[in-house]
Amino acid sequence: MLACLAGIHQAVIASAPTNDDFMHMVIADQIRGGDWPFRDFFDLYGPLMYGTSMLGSLVFGHRLLSEAVVVGVALAVSTYLVFKLVRSLTGSSTAAVLSALLLMVAGVRGYSYPKVVLYAVAATMWWAYVKEPTRLKALALGAWVAVAFYWRADHGVYIAVGVALAMVSAHGPSRLAMIRLAQSGGVSLLAVSPLLLLASTTVGLFSYVHDGLTIVNTQHTAAGSHTVPRWPVRRFSDVIRLDGAEEFAPIVGVRWTDDSSTEVRAAVLAKYGLTPVSGDGPLVQNVRMSDDSAVTIRGLINEPVVADTNGIDRGQSKVPWSTYPLWQRLRFSHWWLRFRVFTGVNEHGNAGEAVAALFYALPFVVILAAVPWLHRYLRPRATPARLIGFGLFGVVTAFGLMRSPYEVRAVDDVTIPAILFGCCVAALWRTAVARRGVLRGVLAVAAVMLAVLTIKSVAVAGEFPSRMAWLTGDARSLARMEGAWQEVGDRLLAQPALAFWDGKPRPVEIQLAQYAAECLPSSKRLLVLWFAPEIYYHAGRLMAARHLYDPGYEQIEHERRRTLDKILHYAPPLVYTRGELDAASLYPEIVDFLHREYEAIGALEDNGHRYQVFLRKDASVVRRFGEHEWPCLT
Repeated sequence: MLACLAGIHQAVIASAPTNDDFMHMVIADQIRGGDWPFRDFFDLYGPLMYGTSMLGSLVFGHRLLSEAVVVGVALAVSTYLVFKLVRSLTGSSTAAVLSALLLMVAGVRGYSYPKVVLYAVAATMWWAYVKEPTRLKALALGAWVAVAFYWRADHGVYIAVGVALAMVSAHGPSRLAMIRLAQSGGVSLLAVSPLLLLASTTVGLFSYVHDGLTIVNTQHTAAGSHTVPRWPVRRFSDVIRLDGAEEFAPIVGVRWTDDSSTEVRAAVLAKYGLTPVSGDGPLVQNVRMSDDSAVTIRGLINEPVVADTNGIDRGQSKVPWSTYPLWQRLRFSHWWLRFRVFTGVNEHGNAGEAVAALFYALPFVVILAAVPWLHRYLRPRATPARLIGFGLFGVVTAFGLMRSPYEVRAVDDVTIPAILFGCCVAALWRTAVARRGVLRGVLAVAAVMLAVLTIKSVAVAGEFPSRMAWLTGDARSLARMEGAWQEVGDRLLAQPALAFWDGKPRPVEIQLAQYAAECLPSSKRLLVLWFAPEIYYHAGRLMAARHLYDPGYEQIEHERRRTLDKILHYAPPLVYTRGELDAASLYPEIVDFLHREYEAIGALEDNGHRYQVFLRKDASVVRRFGEHEWPCLT
């Protein structure tokens, strides 16, 4: 059940993707269009990342549903594996549920699904090997390293380190460990050799390795990439707080009569316990009600100076559910429901910092506590050596998968910490049960607080509460809930994906994509000089550059030359830029080329950015498109 819910939740997230989520889908379209990795495009992802998206597109069509199925299945499988593994390590279904919940509420970004599923499978195979180490399992681990490498090279490296730790955890620093590691590594190297051969015959093996390391180094060594997380729970009120009833009181609108005086309006407000919170001039006010009884409401709407009200069912003399949901009503009426726990992580940014701190700390806690405490309260297979080895694997993934800003990226590393978290909670609870008196209560409270803090931090960082509020219509009406789910369905099923925006207000990127889809022949390529893969995807046009524009690629001199060569080869009729042309690209050669061969035909303004459209000077125009009358091409 948890696996299915996690998959559905991830599919909902996929219905409203960010621009990053389109990266690999665009590259998959490049491959379908005849481009080859290395030779024709440069990207850090690997064939399995593109191939999976391509397969989804072939089965479900060019719409968001295809990627939603991929990420939904990945999260469902991951949730199931984590649940099963934690239960086998702890013997506790409760701990397994708590660990699985972390994956479900994390809400990882769609393109980050390999960071979840690859490590869920790797962790399962890791513990299967250390429990019963066999040659076949060692070979399987080596094969999984290759699978991870084919998704993205760094995943293969991190999991390879994990495999080495599994060998040492199972056999100690022995000759057998080295033999098994060599066998596993041999399978990995053999399996990835086709990719390495392709790289060596196109751009060169040295160039392939050097370019990848350059980009990774840029990402992980940039200023602020691995800052120390700021712990947000600092005061007692950050742990528990009792809110006042006024925070949950209903807010309604009052429009006063034109002839009402300030004194009379103030008297009415005092009479019915109304507190002004906002207004549109002296005659229109939004007020908070301290008493929402029918008697008070009837008295208010019958006041001679009250011309009208908003947010009140005047016929029934009550505040309707659509403007005053059940949970808010209950908290207004019952003081004990107004307690809030761990309010320090209520905000998205603070929650992300807390998640990063917890995910960095959990592996070290397991490593330090494995011998004196932790292994005593887990199942026999979780020996101290194995816990230390798996904790070290967690350290590798923490520093490899997490970087600033933590409110965006911390939840990506959820898999290994979720397993470690389940082990710690189970052991802490069993320690409490084994004690007596006050110590039992203190340890039990500590276990509960650890569980609540971790799950809440991950949920808020993953925007789970706000997403659930939207999907349930904010508990205001069934119609609102149906509308939210209808939008999810419309986004996922629209084919092509651009069709969803018909008749709706469109972001600039969608407007530009629609223009290219309508006016650029499908045989021609498009060039977008900033990171906006969603334009290529929605337009259904291939990119004329070697990669999706990313300033990090400026570090690679020969990649800049190859990019210019490809642009010159395809001579794209349309080029989009953001900002002034001189500052739009970090590639001066491309800027010079555009100045010579293109002319500006239009621009759009949005959120302080200026988006320009450039047309090749020798392009053939057949008609005009849209309100801007931009040219359509042959």
